[in-house]
Amino acid sequence: MALTLQTFSTVKDANAALKAAGTRYLGGGTLVVRAANEGDVSASSLIRSTEPVLSAITVSGGKVRVGASVTMAAIARHPDLAALS
Repeated sequence: MALTLQTFSTVKDANAALKAAGTRYLGGGTLVVRAANEGDVSASSLIRSTEPVLSAITVSGGKVRVGASVTMAAIARHPDLAALS
């Protein structure tokens, strides 16, 4: 079964699309695509938001804030997080 991907500019719009049956949210660390590749057919549509805060990495005051769409590759490339690699 083919998956469709819908992209929204805001989290609010993406969340509204989640009401459809078989829809899953696609983020940076999600296992949804992996599950589909392994035969899980419960998802028919993937949604994602391109809202910038979701892919932001902020380091301040000894704390790190990682957005929901940040990939492991982005964390590995971040200069302040080199110790994690």
